Amino acid sequence: MKLNQRDKMLLITILVILIWVVGVMLFIRPAVQSVSAASDELDSKEMELSTLQAQIKEDENLPQEVDDAYDAATELASVFYDKMLQHAAATEIQSLLDLDGDSSEQEIQNLDLSVSTMSSFTLTRYVYTAEENVTALDQIVADATDATADTATETVDTSAEVSNYTFEFTYEATKADLMEFISNLQTNTHRSLIITDLSISNVAENEDDTVFSGSMSLNLLMVPELEDPQEVDSDTEVEEVNAEEETEE
Repeated sequence: MKLNQRDKMLLITILVILIWVVGVMLFIRPAVQSVSAASDELDSKEMELSTLQAQIKEDENLPQEVDDAYDAATELASVFYDKMLQHAAATEIQSLLDLDGDSSEQEIQNLDLSVSTMSSFTLTRYVYTAEENVTALDQIVADATDATADTATETVDTSAEVSNYTFEFTYEATKADLMEFISNLQTNTHRSLIITDLSISNVAENEDDTVFSGSMSLNLLMVPELEDPQEVDSDTEVEEVNAEEETEE
């Protein structure tokens, strides 16, 4: 079959159109879609970058805030004993009963010291409420105020739990030594040893050298030792470096 010039031109035109269509479908269209997807991803990453930059700006003082919070927490925890085993706590009590520290004889002689297992002790904030004389008119005004209040009062839980050992024993001591022991509890670095019950069954002349006898209960409150944030960060960095070295090997 012999094609004339017109048919050849028509065939060439059709081939060019087919090649163009195939090129658009196979190359140009996927490229356009890829560029569009990349543009969308770029916008998403730019938004994410903007969010991270804002977070970084907000957290600029975070290391200092962490150090300040650690210092404040450490100062607060210093009034409590470090968390310890039962026998260590009993040894601590025995040393406090030996006022002069010579180990020859306890000035506060405990006759039957017993210690509980470790338990939880709830600390609550003490709030002083002044006593007032409330008249009938005061009550009417208070009721009216409560009835028309627009916002409810939010209750904030100010309690916290710490670890505790309870010690109970009967004792013998002179009045002077007993008063010194009580005074030491208030001046001791760890002021979390609390007398919860104290009885005196023999007062007699009530002189400094008078021997008192009675019973006593103590609560020894403890908190776990706080780790320095800088040391924790240092340990974490060492672990990350070691992990990278192991991967390279």
